[in-house]
Amino acid sequence: MDHVVWDETMSVGVAVLDGEHQHLLKLFNGLLESGITPSNREELSGLLASLNDYVAVHFAREEGLMAGGSYPNLEEHIAAHRYFAAEVAKLCEEFDGDDTTMLRMDLILLLKDWFVEHIQQTDALYKPYIKNA
Repeated sequence: MDHVVWDETMSVGVAVLDGEHQHLLKLFNGLLESGITPSNREELSGLLASLNDYVAVHFAREEGLMAGGSYPNLEEHIAAHRYFAAEVAKLCEEFDGDDTTMLRMDLILLLKDWFVEHIQQTDALYKPYIKNA
């Protein structure tokens, strides 16, 4: 799969969140670049752990800004975040097992379905509420 390249259509108009989205993209691309082989399990394990940790930090900041801006769809957005966090945790669990082929397919789906679509569509909805953050 080709890497996902950041462009302005992914911007939510808040520098700190855009920077965090770019960092998440870098982590995802790093996972895809590294390939899934027995020789790089340690590297992949580190990348997955970083992704898992960073998701929690980013979601907390984003949810705080949405709450501060009285974003009306906050609960639905939080539910989407919880779903994604659970999917990342599942990837970590699968990686701890031996199903590395499934790990790669799940990463590709997460890149397509979550990163690009969620940021461009779902995150775009909160722009008017947190534009001055």
